[in-house]
Amino acid sequence: MGLYNLNLNHANYSCSVNFTMIIIQEKLGMQLANRLFLFSHFIANAIENEYILINPTFDEYCQYFYATRDNNFGKYPIYTKFRINPPFILFKILVRLTEKIFSISKYHEFIQCPKTGELDLSDINFLSKVKHKNILANGWLFRDKKSFRKHSNVIRSYFTPDQEILHTIDQLISDCKDKCDVLIGIHLRRGDFKLYQNAKFYFHDDVYIDKMEQIQTHFNSTGKRVLFLICSNEPIQEHNFKKYNIRLGMNKLIEDLYSLAKCDYLIGPPSTYSMWASFYGKVPLLNINNQSQTVKLEDFCIVDG
Repeated sequence: MGLYNLNLNHANYSCSVNFTMIIIQEKLGMQLANRLFLFSHFIANAIENEYILINPTFDEYCQYFYATRDNNFGKYPIYTKFRINPPFILFKILVRLTEKIFSISKYHEFIQCPKTGELDLSDINFLSKVKHKNILANGWLFRDKKSFRKHSNVIRSYFTPDQEILHTIDQLISDCKDKCDVLIGIHLRRGDFKLYQNAKFYFHDDVYIDKMEQIQTHFNSTGKRVLFLICSNEPIQEHNFKKYNIRLGMNKLIEDLYSLAKCDYLIGPPSTYSMWASFYGKVPLLNINNQSQTVKLEDFCIVDG
């Protein structure tokens, strides 16, 4: 198997395991949360259909989670590293050369996810290929929502940060909740959203303040104190929010993500970052889809895949 040499030591795994594999081959500019969802859907599908899964594209985020850092996915043959683990750039060159010279054979096939819409990993035609060939998958909308929901707790366990990080987060959240009855996470997604879909979801502070005012008014009317935990991928202009009881996030990728996951409610533009926080922490999320949107509690929902 050359580059794909693996140490398959999974004595507890079903003897019917299919020893073909799927390799996730491209990062496609995706950041942490996009890759968490992509990897998780493949993990759920691999568990359900008993094939080997390899994801070298998760390399720069492996350090944050015990499962990905140590290839420790319990009894399941899931890997983020090869036995001989080349730098990702070398892996990418080898894959592209293979695709150019041998794009398909009886042993392997490259499968590209559609540019629009999802590719259903549970589709019988896709799974029939997996049973007989090694698949190199390219794209980010590979999905298996049924298996994702079925194995959601396993997925959460794999992507739980280290105890040291969780302890820091718990201290922050405990301090916040000592000062309120309802903790609401606000995700000010900026950065690349200035270019995404013509800045459709790149909202200025006044838009977030409007939503904060609406939900605070609701809870204040029931006698509940509100505190807003504000996280952003850009510097936060704290003085713009001086009217409100706020706490700023730690301005760290993992700490902010999993702090949001411990809030009581989440508000933010459509983003896989806040979606992952909602999924992981089972926290109701409201996506801001337009500036004039009215905040209603019945519109909050927990992301389940």
